[in-house]
Amino acid sequence: MTTPQLDRRRAQSAAAGAAAEKARLAVTELDNRLRTNTELAQQQSQALRNAEAEVKRLKRSLKTQERDRSRLAKAHKKAVAKASKTESRAADIDAKYDKAVLADLIRREKQRDQAAAAASTPATAIVPAPAPAPAPVPAAEAAPAAAPAAPAAPAAPAKTAATATAARTTATKAASTASSPSRGAGTTGRATTARKATAEPAAARRRAPRRTTGS
Repeated sequence: MTTPQLDRRRAQSAAAGAAAEKARLAVTELDNRLRTNTELAQQQSQALRNAEAEVKRLKRSLKTQERDRSRLAKAHKKAVAKASKTESRAADIDAKYDKAVLADLIRREKQRDQAAAAASTPATAIVPAPAPAPAPVPAAEAAPAAAPAAPAAPAAPAKTAATATAARTTATKAASTASSPSRGAGTTGRATTARKATAEPAAARRRAPRRTTGS
């Protein structure tokens, strides 16, 4: 072969080699890009699956939150009603307590005022009513009434009809005086005792001469 032919064959072989190398590089690049694309597709598929799972989880969470919100709303409504009722009952009890405290304060103030008024008022001494003066007892009436209290005489004169009548009159007056209302039981007792004590010595003094005369 001649030199020009060799050169031409060498040039063709070099060109063919360069083309083959370029084709291999293109294949390698495509392989890399394909690998990258596949990996990216896998990553995106995994992300999609994760996103779908997250969507499902979020949907379930939304349903749970909705259910909880409904339950909490009912509980809140009941709690508000119960709180209102409790506050109303507490207000009623507080009002009753206020009334009780006010009544107790009024009672104490009234007792204090009454005690102060009683301390400032001068004490009034209760003087018993004076005993009525004993009525004069006639000699004819006093003799039979005082006869039981006087000592026994050796020889007493016989009682006449007038003397018996006078004794009955005296007994009737004494009974009416004891049963009649008086100012006080103590005053009546003292007046009756004083009257009897006054009548007995007078009757004894009046009867003494009579007994002497009779004897």
